[in-house]
Amino acid sequence: MQLFLRILVATFLCSSRLGTGSPTLPEKIHQTDASARELASKLSEEDKRGVLVLDLHTAEGRWLPFGAWLADQFSASLVSLGQGIQIIDRVKVKAALDALRLLPQDESDFKNDVALSKAVGANTLIVGSYGAAENGIGITLVVFRVSEVGIPESKSLILETWRGKIDLTDDLASHLAVPLDSVRPRDGIALAGVGGVTVPICIKCTPPPRMSVPDIDIVGLLREKHGAGTLQLKFVVTAEGHTSEITVSRPIGYGFDEQYVKAARDFVFKPAVDADNHPVSALWQMTFNINFK
Repeated sequence: MQLFLRILVATFLCSSRLGTGSPTLPEKIHQTDASARELASKLSEEDKRGVLVLDLHTAEGRWLPFGAWLADQFSASLVSLGQGIQIIDRVKVKAALDALRLLPQDESDFKNDVALSKAVGANTLIVGSYGAAENGIGITLVVFRVSEVGIPESKSLILETWRGKIDLTDDLASHLAVPLDSVRPRDGIALAGVGGVTVPICIKCTPPPRMSVPDIDIVGLLREKHGAGTLQLKFVVTAEGHTSEITVSRPIGYGFDEQYVKAARDFVFKPAVDADNHPVSALWQMTFNINFK
């Protein structure tokens, strides 16, 4: 989750029971209305009482003014549904940013998202990302229930994940203000789960068979790890569903890492697809909880 979550506050201003004054809604593009309906359908009445929409970032985590404009559009679409959704007032957000001593360039950690949400009294947090699509912009939005953060294995922390595409009209291009290709992955490898790209689905991910000496240092492993450990691999899943560029992002050592890298070469996935539903190569990671006893 930390790979895919980025933060900057939306510039949308709206009055509600959380703020005062007359609502000022930006003129919206209507292409965000469908997503707003889907997101709102997952919100309880309590969830609607304080929704914080954060600026969207590029899939690689860069902030551009376009991300704030997109947040405005989704905010306006949510309010226009007429379901009593209360968007957090910008004044409260600015005060919370100052109190937390957060600068825009520092807001790239989910814990900061949560701290900001709690500071402004938000019940619901919406974060998102965008990336280039075929004549359009791919979007991923994730809706969190703030009260569930920190609860182990919570089943209601993530209320909804929405993926879609917005057509690149002249108006949208004017707000983007940079070439569409500039928001594509620089190395041609997408990040799974962000910017309108799905995540790969494992078809065959068989871990290595039970290992023994001399493959691994059993004595040293049990002495340090006390019977269990966590190993994480990062790799590219190609558009054909195979793995490449396998690295160990969270090692265990004692010979286990090498065995899992070797096994991962034979993993098979249903590949990720982009906002146009075309298979793409995407960076992904897997975590293995291993019991050594």
